[in-house]
Amino acid sequence: MKYEKENKNNNIIGENTNFLKKENLKSHTERLKSVDKVVIIRETGLKITEDALLLAKFIKNIFMGKSGNVNWTFIKNKTILEIGAGQGIISILLSEIQNISKIYAVEVQKKIYEYLVDNIKKNCLEDKILTLNEDIKNINGKYDYIFSNPPYKKINSGKLPEDESIKISKYEVGLTLEELFFNIKRLLKNYGEFFVVVPNYRLNDSFSYIYKNGLKILNLEINEYKKVKLVIIHGKKGGEVNSGIEITYEKR
Repeated sequence: MKYEKENKNNNIIGENTNFLKKENLKSHTERLKSVDKVVIIRETGLKITEDALLLAKFIKNIFMGKSGNVNWTFIKNKTILEIGAGQGIISILLSEIQNISKIYAVEVQKKIYEYLVDNIKKNCLEDKILTLNEDIKNINGKYDYIFSNPPYKKINSGKLPEDESIKISKYEVGLTLEELFFNIKRLLKNYGEFFVVVPNYRLNDSFSYIYKNGLKILNLEINEYKKVKLVIIHGKKGGEVNSGIEITYEKR
């Protein structure tokens, strides 16, 4: 996966396996080289984050395999939902998988939703990524796959940001992890699968909510980045109980 930053000095932020390196994040546009797309980013506040990039890469590997060949059993005629789409980075990165017909991208914040819509239009993806400005608690339907890079900081974990967009995107203000996994269960089809990224310090909470809702964990990918371990949880609703969990470890 490649993405590069277009700023006033045309500095390249990252490409290939170094795509997590960031410097001079002052530009309003970032180029996603792997899909030949661009994303409008706010001048201050929310940025493309490591957890979003890692989650997109993980899902892509599940859907396509590391060889790059599409796994038809995973995506043919499937419905896909993103909870908390933000400015659309993950859905846009997944848009390169040609045989994904529709991704429903849900974003509750009106201001961020407008950036999401702009990014979808800018990249001519209106037919592939359908946007919804709505609270996930009000969304209905059943989906084969659900993915989310959720707000995972507890509201009592420090001083809350003054910026409302950052506060809602990063802290459990409008959506808690417990509510997230409840809605994943509610919206997944039987045998549907989910993908969620959380820091390791919220892993026990996530496990508790997953099992409370009768969901199963298929595998975990632990990514060590700087001082934080980002864990991607891949799980399933229904099916046989599997006593084993596949765990992979990636060091950046």
